[in-house]
Amino acid sequence: MQNTARSYQAYYKTNVETTDRLSLVIMLYDGMIRFMKKAVAKIEQGDVEEAHNYLVRAKEIISELLSTLRLEEGGELAQNLKNLYLYSFKKIVEANLKKDPDMIREVIQVMENLRQGWIQVKGQQTSQKQNMSAAYQAGQKKIRVQG
Repeated sequence: MQNTARSYQAYYKTNVETTDRLSLVIMLYDGMIRFMKKAVAKIEQGDVEEAHNYLVRAKEIISELLSTLRLEEGGELAQNLKNLYLYSFKKIVEANLKKDPDMIREVIQVMENLRQGWIQVKGQQTSQKQNMSAAYQAGQKKIRVQG
């Protein structure tokens, strides 16, 4: 069992260290959403201590997302994300105090929508890279034909 845990940790560390920035952001959203869903389940089961622990972890992820925002470069979009993150952070704190699963579900919905947006951005970025690669390869073929 301990070897399995170590193997998973090594895999996860390698995955994080070799993943592009957008994929890391999506991974953060995945973790945050997972922790909030677990918190909802724990509240509904009456395990408020575990719910608290999961909500603390979700707040830590929001703090990380806040700390990586580039407000100067991102302009209005970055400011809007900051506002959504701050709103979500406050909602999680309030939900944790009240042990209110509906408040957590509201934040989950916001974060799932943001996650979908990041997935679309990543898909567009991947398409652009593929198009650039195809154009480069086509240009190489023309050079070979002419040369």
